[in-house]
Amino acid sequence: ESYHMPRVNLSISQELYDQLQKDAENRNITVNHLILRVLEEKFNNQSCIDYVALLDKMISESKEMTGDFVLADLPTYSGIEGLLIEIDAKISAASVKARLGKMYNEAVRKKVIPGVNRAIIEKNGVEELKFLSRAAVYTKLLKKELGQDYLEND
Repeated sequence: ESYHMPRVNLSISQELYDQLQKDAENRNITVNHLILRVLEEKFNNQSCIDYVALLDKMISESKEMTGDFVLADLPTYSGIEGLLIEIDAKISAASVKARLGKMYNEAVRKKVIPGVNRAIIEKNGVEELKFLSRAAVYTKLLKKELGQDYLEND
């Protein structure tokens, strides 16, 4: 199943945006995901999916990973189909996984998950992001590879 997700263009005051951005940063998500979550909680009658809680679980699971991994290696991400059946959600696993993947990638980009980065390969002398069957590959560095900054914050 594929769903076309309509886009909404929203104009808000700078003050409201600043409040939303602060709240989103505290939750390690984007303002877009925060607004979507609030709207879903208010208007969605079907079983609501708590993307922030799922993302938090994926971040915790990432801390246990070593070396290269893909999102499907994380139990929460690979268990999405079962979760959707359990809560009788009327949404496809693919769209939930796509949204979680975007949120996770954003968290990695913002260095929210200590030691987890996108894996990079060198191809013809050029560094490129690593993929495995179109799935983004992440890498978890060992503490000794992270340096003093990480150890002080751990």
